[in-house]
Amino acid sequence: MRRKTSCRRVAVATLVIFCLSCLVMPVTVASAQTTAPIRVLLGQNMGQVDFRVEQGQYLIVDAQSGKEISRAITGVTWTVKKEGNNLKLLQGGTMLDAVYRGPSRLQAVNSDSLNLFNYQGKRYRGGLAIHGEAGGLAVVNILDLEDYLYGVVAGEMVTTAGLEALKAQAIVSRTYTLSMIKADSFYDVVANTSNQVYNGYEAEAGVGAERVRQAVDATRGQVIYYDGQLINACYHANAGGHTEDSENVWSTPLPYLRGVPSPEDVWALEYPRQSSTGWPAYNYNWSVSYTPQELLEKLNNWLAGQGRPPVARINDLVISRLKRDGQGETVSGRVTRLDIYTDRGLMSVTNNNIRSVFGLPSTLFTVKMQSAVNILDGSGQQRQASLDKLVVLGAAGVSSTPNGTRGEYTVLGINGSRTLAKASDRVVFQGRGNGHGLGMSQWGAMGMAEKGYTCQQIIEHYYNQGNLDGRLKIAPLK
Repeated sequence: MRRKTSCRRVAVATLVIFCLSCLVMPVTVASAQTTAPIRVLLGQNMGQVDFRVEQGQYLIVDAQSGKEISRAITGVTWTVKKEGNNLKLLQGGTMLDAVYRGPSRLQAVNSDSLNLFNYQGKRYRGGLAIHGEAGGLAVVNILDLEDYLYGVVAGEMVTTAGLEALKAQAIVSRTYTLSMIKADSFYDVVANTSNQVYNGYEAEAGVGAERVRQAVDATRGQVIYYDGQLINACYHANAGGHTEDSENVWSTPLPYLRGVPSPEDVWALEYPRQSSTGWPAYNYNWSVSYTPQELLEKLNNWLAGQGRPPVARINDLVISRLKRDGQGETVSGRVTRLDIYTDRGLMSVTNNNIRSVFGLPSTLFTVKMQSAVNILDGSGQQRQASLDKLVVLGAAGVSSTPNGTRGEYTVLGINGSRTLAKASDRVVFQGRGNGHGLGMSQWGAMGMAEKGYTCQQIIEHYYNQGNLDGRLKIAPLK
């Protein structure tokens, strides 16, 4: 039975930076920098960058020399272009004479006031840095962590969610940000689902955004520790009823990323504002269907991205749900290995990489083919077999064309006989959940909030299996 607890308010401001991907590895608190702003990559390999000041007083500075280039007048468009290894700047369409090594920075004069600039039609808080790279220009938003969280929480969770769910998201996102710190790059995170969805100041102007600000402010500075260490607070949209152990999705077993039941994920089905596109119900139940040709194209596109040659035919798909140690199936039922039999032989994809091959929302799925039956293989295990690969051993030897030219077979099983097509014209993946399945389920958190659970109890459930044993603590950054 999960017990309700309170979520303490700690008014401690922190400023941090974090790194690009959600790697499963222990994180030490000593790596956090409490005085550095967050750096968010907004764009890369750009031919040119245009921006303008919307509100506040800004300077444009050459970061390498520290030289002030100009004051940025509100409403005037600035353009940065790459010229060899240098940067050229245009003010209102007029090219400046000087060239700069870069990066060029747009920085606010007074950080205590609201400062906004516009980039690609979106407003952002804080400042901007434009870096020259081999492939073009990279654009980085530099701002305070708490300001960043306003744009993240509103992008990651619906603003109509219960306040306790929003507070949990704020604490989790703040912790995730801290655990992702990297100091060896000019940016820390990207602004999409590779890290966390970040919609800038525009997210603060949407309906319900005041509740997001309330959640961020009420939890200001709070992060999650497990056994005194800052955790890697990974999260996902929907667990489909049960989260998973970390080693069965990525590689490293972590005590705070263990699979737990998540029945409140069903809130995605019960949510009263269902859209005509199927959102948010498809976060819980989903089905993806392909023709054999579409399935082949998906595989070959994935192979091309891996730098591998294409295949001409997919003969069979076989899934396994074995845990990393091979001792039984995964606690959530997630697929950990997909064997793809092709004309070029067997290729296997494991764990979370399985999702990318055929564009699946999660690895909690089954595969159904129209011309398939379940059989017992030589090891006594039940598996699905496609009838278009059927051969028959009889008195006359092996026949690869049983039943002649007819397009179907009659199959006798424990439930009687049925007629099946020789070849499948659809392959259907049926599944539940959305995301990798580790840590907090966002729809599960929202469902728990609807039932009256607090943010701390939500976090205790997903990162400490609801043990309430003191190993997990929500506290100010050390």
